[in-house]
Amino acid sequence: MMKTIVLANHKGGCAKTTCALNIAVALAAKGARVLAVDLDPQGNLSTALGANLEELEESHRTSLRLMLAEDEDYSTFLVNARPRLDLIPSCLDDTAEAMLLGADSRELLLKEKLEPAQTSYNYCIIDTPPSLGTPTLNALAMSDLTIVPVDTGLFSLVGIKQLRRKVGRMSRKYSPEMMVRALSTKFTKRNKIDRSVREEMIKRFGDDYVFETTIPRTVDIEEATALLKSVTESRNDSPAAFAFFQLLKEIKEALGDEEIRTGTVERKLG
Repeated sequence: MMKTIVLANHKGGCAKTTCALNIAVALAAKGARVLAVDLDPQGNLSTALGANLEELEESHRTSLRLMLAEDEDYSTFLVNARPRLDLIPSCLDDTAEAMLLGADSRELLLKEKLEPAQTSYNYCIIDTPPSLGTPTLNALAMSDLTIVPVDTGLFSLVGIKQLRRKVGRMSRKYSPEMMVRALSTKFTKRNKIDRSVREEMIKRFGDDYVFETTIPRTVDIEEATALLKSVTESRNDSPAAFAFFQLLKEIKEALGDEEIRTGTVERKLG
């Protein structure tokens, strides 16, 4: 069955989308079948995975429209992004966001629409917007593992208590087996502020709920983003790529997964 990994933090600029991209691409490269879902209307993950935002604005084949669609199968919204990696994209859509607010059982819309995908993929990676609105709540309602990226900026820990309360409420209500782990991003070990933010994060989450892996602040990631690639694709030998591969090991350990081999899940569409 598909395991769902959600990247969530209502603070922007914490490398949430970068992590979602690299986790999804690296998992697919390791042989897993991966479904990436972009819930952020900025569409940065969609762009990085090859979607055309202008075409999406016209076609409305987006994640928010999928949640609102009554009779359409999720497979009609898919974009093939990489071998073994499919995407349900996102773009700006004020109408869809407004319609979601009035929908019945609106926190469960995505879970219900993606139920048929459970047997088609090993992993679903969901990138959420920098807010705690309806799209993020939909992601949390189906999460097996929620990763909270925390950067080393001045305000990186502001609002963490609010986020944890919201995650806890959704877990108790819809996903009682959900695990939550914090992840240090944009981290430089030599930087005193970076170390102090990480120490405070460990105090707030606890040792067992913070990934040992840290994602470094490096130009390799920025250059990869400019090329619309993950750093594991553009600089496979870089410290940043190594960090993401280490993170994958921790993620699989947390989920109790063995190595996924190509072909272990057959794609079943429509």
